[in-house]
Amino acid sequence: MMKKPLMNTLVQILGKLGTLAISLLTTGVLTRKLGAMNYGNFVLISSMFVFLDALADFGTKTIGVREVAKEDTGEVVEHIFNLRLLMALLAFGIGMVVTWNWSGLAGIRWETSISLVMIFLTSLAGFWEIIFQSRLRMDLKVVMDLCFPLAFLVWLWWWKGPISLMLIFGAYLGARLISLVVGAYLVSGVGKIAVKKMDRKKLRELWKMTWPMGMFLMMFATYDRAIDSMLIQNFLGPVQVGWYGLAYKVYGALLQPAYFYVNSIFPMMSIKETPKKKLFINSAWLMLGSSILLIIGVYFTAPLMIGILGGVGFEPAIGVLRILIVAALFSYMGHLVGFTLISQGGEGEMLKLGAIALVSNLVLNLILIPRYGFYAAAWVTVFTEAIDCGMMAYYLRKRIREQV
Repeated sequence: MMKKPLMNTLVQILGKLGTLAISLLTTGVLTRKLGAMNYGNFVLISSMFVFLDALADFGTKTIGVREVAKEDTGEVVEHIFNLRLLMALLAFGIGMVVTWNWSGLAGIRWETSISLVMIFLTSLAGFWEIIFQSRLRMDLKVVMDLCFPLAFLVWLWWWKGPISLMLIFGAYLGARLISLVVGAYLVSGVGKIAVKKMDRKKLRELWKMTWPMGMFLMMFATYDRAIDSMLIQNFLGPVQVGWYGLAYKVYGALLQPAYFYVNSIFPMMSIKETPKKKLFINSAWLMLGSSILLIIGVYFTAPLMIGILGGVGFEPAIGVLRILIVAALFSYMGHLVGFTLISQGGEGEMLKLGAIALVSNLVLNLILIPRYGFYAAAWVTVFTEAIDCGMMAYYLRKRIREQV
């Protein structure tokens, strides 16, 4: 029972190690060439993109995997594609309005506009991922994912002239296009996809299933990436956004093994025949042990990691990373509990806890960042992850009791 998800997880971890190695080289070059201020602007644009990407996805990837795993029909896949396209158009429109009206982006509006084109490309990549994940072919997803950063790194290595944010985001678009071509080829080998005319009735049915999860993901993206970066920008400036953003990048990368693992078991948790209790217990012990080892390891190696990635001028990120990594305990367990809750139809509960976490995160950051700086934002992240994990556990236990 554990062999297939563990193999899928191992493949993803190996792929992520490759991606992480590429990312380390890329980040090391960017931080040194851009400096703390321009890197801070890069983080700010990236944080805004994460929120809009969540809007474009709007739960269709997670719910799509569940529905395709239950009923693998071309009709389900087609309507997921159509809904993702509509949401990507909406996200792009909202992004352009914010870009050209928010004063915090003054001076980098064109760079931000170029980055927003990535919404459509990322949405298509997410659609390929639904196909790979529902068929338990995460090895193919890893190949596609590796092509993106590798292509960008090759360009970065080849380019000898000065680097600007405009050039960086243009190169990102080109690298993503290359990965999508590879993804299209790989998808053609695991299933046929024929996108037909939109059926409004079917889209409404799919919308009813996805919107609670979509709202949760938007709330999560807001308090996980957008709120802290934007408030740090507003109260402290782009340099401190750069420090915080570098630490958060490392923290986010270290959460990926948990995400990969729950991605692997999610289709299995969605099928009635799976002995879910044993799978959940084994997975819980795995998440707990991994997170504790991770916290200890990062505490002692944080200076080395930040030194390699940021170099001179990014030393304050060391303390931020040591705080953020405490949240890994709650995040690892939360990944497992949250995806298990979704597999049991708990999208509505996820929406409730997302709203609570969003309000708590916003209020605490507004109060604490002006007084205690970006270190406060890191502690607020730890608190928010703990609240998330606790509420998800409560709702999962309640739903299981109701089903008995």
